[in-house]
Amino acid sequence: MIKIIQLVTGEMLIADINKNNEMENPLFIHQQAVEGQGPKVNLFPYNILGEGNISLNPDNIVWTVDPEQKLLNQYQEAFSSIITPPGPKLVK
Repeated sequence: MIKIIQLVTGEMLIADINKNNEMENPLFIHQQAVEGQGPKVNLFPYNILGEGNISLNPDNIVWTVDPEQKLLNQYQEAFSSIITPPGPKLVK
């Protein structure tokens, strides 16, 4: 189950949480304000020095939430060779 996780350190991550409450494929969420465009979200690898899943300590989690569809697609594209097209568009 893919979740956004806010840590007590202020870091915000998106990861697949398995049944053992471990993070698989965690990515750091970097939010940036872009003038005239609103917020921009970039995803960066979180566990670049270790191997395997990361165990979560519940004491370090402020909250979790399901990602909205656009961010979920961006996350899934980072780990898939299949590209998800953007939503439907009207063509005239």
